[in-house]
Amino acid sequence: MNCRECKNLLIEYAEGSLDGHPKEGVEQHLEQCPECRKEIENIRLLEDRVLKNSLSFRSIDLEESIMGRIAGERSIRLKAASSAGFFHQIRSLFMKNAVLKIASAAAVLVFILIIAFWIGGSPATIVWADVQGRLNQVHTMTYSALTEIAEPAGMRITGRFKAYWKDPGLARAEEYPLDSGAGSAEAKTKMIAIIRREPGSGRMLILYPESSRAELSESVFLTDGSTPPSQSPLDFVSFNWELIREITADKTRRIGDRVINGIPAVGFEFEMPEWVRIKIGGQIHAQLWASGNDGTLLLFELEYRDPQGQNMRAEYSDIRWNVPLDESLFDLAVPEGWSLNRTRTESAEYANAGLAPGVTLQIGPDGRAPLTETEDVAKVIRGEQTTHPDSDIPPDVRITIELKPEAMQRLRDCARANPDELLVIYFNRQIKVAANLKEADPSQLYFDLSLLDLPLAQLETIYFSTTIKRNGL
Repeated sequence: MNCRECKNLLIEYAEGSLDGHPKEGVEQHLEQCPECRKEIENIRLLEDRVLKNSLSFRSIDLEESIMGRIAGERSIRLKAASSAGFFHQIRSLFMKNAVLKIASAAAVLVFILIIAFWIGGSPATIVWADVQGRLNQVHTMTYSALTEIAEPAGMRITGRFKAYWKDPGLARAEEYPLDSGAGSAEAKTKMIAIIRREPGSGRMLILYPESSRAELSESVFLTDGSTPPSQSPLDFVSFNWELIREITADKTRRIGDRVINGIPAVGFEFEMPEWVRIKIGGQIHAQLWASGNDGTLLLFELEYRDPQGQNMRAEYSDIRWNVPLDESLFDLAVPEGWSLNRTRTESAEYANAGLAPGVTLQIGPDGRAPLTETEDVAKVIRGEQTTHPDSDIPPDVRITIELKPEAMQRLRDCARANPDELLVIYFNRQIKVAANLKEADPSQLYFDLSLLDLPLAQLETIYFSTTIKRNGL
């Protein structure tokens, strides 16, 4: 017996009116099919609820009167769903039993709500592949977000945001007061960040409405390789959910069903990929709720520990897909009369660069013997230089390197065992700077070379073996 044949007999089976081979076939199928077992449980639960509301209704005249109301409601609200399999079973359950007919009249509104829930689609109809498939069909997206921190008295909200994404290359994030609804008409924005990306460059405008202040950042990407890994892709929306695509079905677990904004939803839980865990500094537990109809994402929740060991939570809700977004949302114009501070960052991505002959680099706990030596440096990944055209602030220069796996593991083990101890880099016996291990790639770290007081192009010539072309930038 298959699912369709079984479902057609579930009402009779629930009422105890099924016997012989049909009854045996249903029971054998239920032993093997969790979906049909769930359905028979729902039928029995619904019957129990209705029977509990039948105690005060015994009059046949009352029955006929109220059944007229049900017929009217049914013809208006449920006509479009008359062919739905589960609705057909529920309707049969109510209409073929005299006691249940009277009971149903006592809870007309509850009946309609239950039917409306099931018309929306049984949450058990989707699997993880349906969620991932929907992520391949999105080109615009909006959502609300909040962040929380655990305290003795409970969770405390630390941020409220509203985000807008549009491919290719457009993004906008708005920060709101903690006691307001993000994006609501009455809420005033604390900060607005707008990003526009193009091949090889990008600009970001940050607005602070309370102080009429603006910051405009320009980024230029250089490379002597084919693709600069540090450069974000133009398809913001697709990239934003790339990590979800990395999660295979065997790494997820179903956590039940619920209704979100009137939509039946299916929940999945999983751990985030290793590179995300390293970036955050700890394990990240995720829960994702998707529409039971088509797998559309409805709610995304994260729980993790920040680098200081505090329990954090982030929630992404009110998610809307492929909604029209006006270009004015991503306008980089600074309002008249506002102050403006500009910065420019040049990021150079190296394909085959290393330390120049004679240059040394050691890393270890401050004041103790180093854990890595110059020969542990596998290659130099990138260099970044930030200048400030509107001020006398000197340039900031940062270098990212890749270490051999065993050397990086020694550093990470030391950092975990001694969280309050500072790891430092002794660069060419000239300067001592802090080492930052929070890179997306588990084998990379970055450090600041601004104390050498040299522009990036000159640092490349003196300290690194790279042939990147500056292109006049």
